[in-house]
Amino acid sequence: MKVKICGITSAEDAHMCEEAGADALGFVHFPGRRRNVQLDQIASIGSTMGPMVTRVLVCSPHGASDALDMVERCSVTAIQVYSLDRDSLNEIRSHGVKVIRAVRAVRSEALRFADAADALLFEEGTPGTGMSHDYSRIPIGCCSRAIIAGGLNIDNIDQAKRMKPYALDVSSGVESASGRKDISLVSEFIRRCRV
Repeated sequence: MKVKICGITSAEDAHMCEEAGADALGFVHFPGRRRNVQLDQIASIGSTMGPMVTRVLVCSPHGASDALDMVERCSVTAIQVYSLDRDSLNEIRSHGVKVIRAVRAVRSEALRFADAADALLFEEGTPGTGMSHDYSRIPIGCCSRAIIAGGLNIDNIDQAKRMKPYALDVSSGVESASGRKDISLVSEFIRRCRV
């Protein structure tokens, strides 16, 4: 099972998560959010990382051209969006950028985006708030790569793992303070994903 550590705000945390074995790191670019990182900072942090970890821009662009511009400015390898229709997602993918589309745990919504994205991220409520939800309601079978997010931590990881997703996405559940990752929590989360 793949693991994405989201809400990375510093090179120190990026390197620590990379060393702990994370498959992907998420950089939030939502002005006004507590883990918001500017595009130039994301590029700077990413430039110090090795080539084996996927760098994901988490954002809500206004269209495909806006998304592609942000991807280019921060030099990420994938984009996770909370906006955009199927045509925009396909336009982004036609430029060689991997796309993760965030959706609610609703079958009809998942089916609408399943073939227009490389993966679907299932999350309920306001993103980044650390609120867990009933992972058993997620329509996992609607897509080839399902990512579970929302309130995950080392205490509830088994509930999400039972769904057999492609990946788990964690942020606040592995922090010692808002925006600061904790090496012991990150390492334990990744270990539990892989057993």
